[in-house]
Amino acid sequence: MIYNVERDKLLFCKRIKEPYKGLYNFVGGKIDLGEEGFTAAYRELYEETGIRSCDIKLNHMMDFTYYNQDCYVEVYVGYLQREVELKEEFHPLYWLELNEDFFNTNRFAGEGNIGHMVEQVVRYGSGVDTMVDTQYQSRLDKNSLSIGVDGCKGGWIVASIDHGTLKIEKKNSIGEIVTQYSGFDNFLIDMVIGLPSSKEQIRPDSYARQIIKERSSTIFPVPCRQAIYAENVAEAYEENVRVLGKKFTPLTVGIMPKIRELDSFLQEHDQYKNVILESHPEVCFARLNGKTILSKKSEYDGVAERVHILNKYLPHLEINDLMQMAKTYRCNVDDLIDAICLAVTANLAKQGLCVTIPDKPMLDETGLKMQMVIGKAVGSV
Repeated sequence: MIYNVERDKLLFCKRIKEPYKGLYNFVGGKIDLGEEGFTAAYRELYEETGIRSCDIKLNHMMDFTYYNQDCYVEVYVGYLQREVELKEEFHPLYWLELNEDFFNTNRFAGEGNIGHMVEQVVRYGSGVDTMVDTQYQSRLDKNSLSIGVDGCKGGWIVASIDHGTLKIEKKNSIGEIVTQYSGFDNFLIDMVIGLPSSKEQIRPDSYARQIIKERSSTIFPVPCRQAIYAENVAEAYEENVRVLGKKFTPLTVGIMPKIRELDSFLQEHDQYKNVILESHPEVCFARLNGKTILSKKSEYDGVAERVHILNKYLPHLEINDLMQMAKTYRCNVDDLIDAICLAVTANLAKQGLCVTIPDKPMLDETGLKMQMVIGKAVGSV
């Protein structure tokens, strides 16, 4: 059920094939096997009409189960937040006035169900917040350059918010990034900064795991400095056991070259020490969302949920655009999303809306702070 911006019209398609050929019906489609309802609703809405997730906020209003037809229907309702140029996929689209007799089965599909659904909205409301969520957009500092970086295969994904405008690029090295964005205000990166050289040196990882307990496994154990600069993986394992008394995971092995690249850059460029700062996207998303996001960002549902959160700050961000960009850059779409999340958080940091964990970080032996910069908890912003 899609209402226009003024909320005085409803969107219908006029069916050109059975069932209900020639009758008006709400737009919709089938839920794919294993697909979450909200994801299917936004996907079908876009395919049928061209209306994007950033154009509307849907609410799950009701369900119907037709046992004799082995059919289950989920009903979603929302109000457009901006004018949209409709794009028909198959059935012609029409905006109809609310003074129609939606119970007229000679005009409308569904044996009276359309009338029932409209009456439910009239009587009890849609459940959708009726105010466009602009307070989040206003939190973006439009007079700064904020950088968010995430590692990817073959380089780094860089998301920049420059005076309110988002730009996403792929760069080969940290040096290339700082050369292009030398005038940044805040720079957050999803990579380890500050390497322990003994058991006494405490990193922020345990603090971060407490914030996202349900997804704590996304925070990998950090090797010691001696392991990062070991000649090979076997030697790195031995050094880590000798220094920290434990091994690290194969996933950690995969990012060790990136850790070494970033640490080497910082050792060679003192002006960026404790200026380029570590963060963690899942912790930042939890702070932006008010709670831990349980969906996996490697799956479509997880991507859609995170894009929806980022839409509060970047309303024109589109999941389909990001997926196409991931193909172009030959990276994972979650690399893009993580970089954007850190760019948003870096922008908030410019406004004093972030904290560090821990609040009094230790220094590693080279003077790097062992900390993460994340958004303030909900209620403290």
